[in-house]
Amino acid sequence: MNIRDLDLNLLFVFEAIYSTGNISHAARQLELSQPAVSNALTRLRKQIDDPLFVREGNGVVPTSRAVTMIDPIREALQAITRSIGNQDDFDPATSKRQFRLIVADPLEQKVMPALLNSLPRGSNISFELLPPQFMNIEDALQSDKADLAVFLLPARRPELVCEALTLVDLVLIVRVGHPRIVGDKLTPQEIAGERFVTLNVEPGKLANSEKITLWQRLQQKAACRVHKVSSIPSIVASTDLVGLVPRLYAEHLATQLNLRIVDFPSPLSNQQFQLVWHQRTTLDKGDIWLRDTIRSEFSRQED
Repeated sequence: MNIRDLDLNLLFVFEAIYSTGNISHAARQLELSQPAVSNALTRLRKQIDDPLFVREGNGVVPTSRAVTMIDPIREALQAITRSIGNQDDFDPATSKRQFRLIVADPLEQKVMPALLNSLPRGSNISFELLPPQFMNIEDALQSDKADLAVFLLPARRPELVCEALTLVDLVLIVRVGHPRIVGDKLTPQEIAGERFVTLNVEPGKLANSEKITLWQRLQQKAACRVHKVSSIPSIVASTDLVGLVPRLYAEHLATQLNLRIVDFPSPLSNQQFQLVWHQRTTLDKGDIWLRDTIRSEFSRQED
């Protein structure tokens, strides 16, 4: 094959299919039709003289030739993008991008309104929230099934970029009128006498349970275990149970659900929620807009 005969666009298609493991997902990422992506793959197969991908389940897996090609091609495409990429090639007013996000349950009420309210009138941008309890977050970012995660712990894979966003700052919540808890702080003795509604982090109950230890100290006192943090406040509001949630989430719901915020005798955790994305999207203008919009919302909180 003469390299001068190679259409550079075919390499972008190759990288998208490799990252997503699915031709339909690659088409969505590239904002192309599925037939267009399939045709591009057919052309590249002929030029490379290799099938590159074979069907498996609902997607495709790379051949050994594709595996050897992917790293050099990614490096080349990133270098080209950095050198000659159009700095103005993303416009929220005209883009039809669909962003797929994994957002920690208690932050949905902060992240999603910020993104949706930032869109110009008539924008065709859309968002899909993926369920973190049913997937491995790092795998989803690696395979391009998700564009961005806002979650608890930093990723362990070097190709994933992490940025601290805000402190978790856990607090207790109780209903107004709780018969025993009347102050704004609980003593260790008072904690020992109460029962809790907690997040279920038993093995197999939460895909990322090996990463989340914040609630485990209270598991033995649990009268009720739930699968998402957003279930806790409504249960606390109508019982005498005590809940454990991030402060910003508690403050958002306190008036609405008639709850009181109660501090621990000492801070329970110094963990932070993180912005996490794959390094291949660092220079993507749409993803830059996505991250900047989320950062701005949390910057206003700190101000």
